[in-house]
Amino acid sequence: MEVNEVQLGDVLTLERIPVDIDPDAEYRQIGIKSFGNGIFHRDPCLGCELSKLKYFQVHPDRLIVSNIMAWEGAIGISTESESGFVGSARFLSYRPTGDVDIRYLNYYFQSSDGISLIRSASTGTVARNQTLSPKNFEKSTVPLPSLDEQRRIADKLDSSFSRVNDVEALRSRMPQLLQELRESLISSVLRSNVTPVRVGDVVALTRTEIEVASDGLYRAIGMRSFGKGVIHYAPVPGSELSKLRYFTFPEGALVLSNIKAWEGAIGVTRESEVGYVASNRFLFYLPVDERVNVSYLRHYLLSRPGLAQVSANSPGGADRNRTLGIKRFEQIELPLPERSEQDRVALALDTLNTQLASSYLGTALPALRPALLNAAFSGQL
Repeated sequence: MEVNEVQLGDVLTLERIPVDIDPDAEYRQIGIKSFGNGIFHRDPCLGCELSKLKYFQVHPDRLIVSNIMAWEGAIGISTESESGFVGSARFLSYRPTGDVDIRYLNYYFQSSDGISLIRSASTGTVARNQTLSPKNFEKSTVPLPSLDEQRRIADKLDSSFSRVNDVEALRSRMPQLLQELRESLISSVLRSNVTPVRVGDVVALTRTEIEVASDGLYRAIGMRSFGKGVIHYAPVPGSELSKLRYFTFPEGALVLSNIKAWEGAIGVTRESEVGYVASNRFLFYLPVDERVNVSYLRHYLLSRPGLAQVSANSPGGADRNRTLGIKRFEQIELPLPERSEQDRVALALDTLNTQLASSYLGTALPALRPALLNAAFSGQL
């Protein structure tokens, strides 16, 4: 098989279409997960909440590269689902202009050889400074077979990963089991004697505001809807955080996104989140009454009756305006069963959640991806 060393700048063109940010308009931003896990969508926000960076349009069928996390595989391909989104100056968008299949390049950059190339084109000696230079990237050479061979390899990998994703889809359906059990257990304890309590009487808002330094490095959190937990964002300088206020928070706290709580963006902070920061969009509560188990409280609020109360106290006619205020949340009256019942329900649901997260599916699949990629780019696929 004939393979040519091709300079990336000869087959890819950097595409940057600036967006004039309106502080009162709503924008949807992209992010890119590390280790080849693709593009994700951040929650909508107003222009006044964006960072101070420049923003650019995102178009489908582009190779999107995070210039600060490319060395860790934060590279993906945009699709029609990203139409209308924006990306900060941290995201390099490349349009194919030569005989290249960007699926092939995307897979190549996730292989061991591709990762080495990216790291060699990135400046800095430590992770926080490993920034990919567009100039160095475009001057780099990659081994490109014929376009037909690129497509053959990309098709093979698409097919292989599709089968892997089928298994991951099975895993993604497992949380439905957790939700069904949650509804059943919550319903059963609410049929017994319960005491109505006001949220503000059993938990207290606990967070510490920080002064953001523009040259400091910060790790921020986000929240997934539907009870899927906390998102850990890559470290960024303070100058790239939004214009909101930022806080530190404790372990073991009930956490709610005030703009997405109605959709189940509710969780409990873990030891692994200590050291992260959160904007004022996130509310953190610690218990002040021994009658309440915070984990039970999280599960109750994620159940149908709990979400109904949260939704009723998140006013607004559209998603972007459905904000749960601190006073409204603290005034909610919850049916609180005996502490022993709360402990029993929380233990059962937390144990199942841990088992789902640490199942063999979660440990075997990550090892399969690099094996397939290295086989593809060593002529074995």
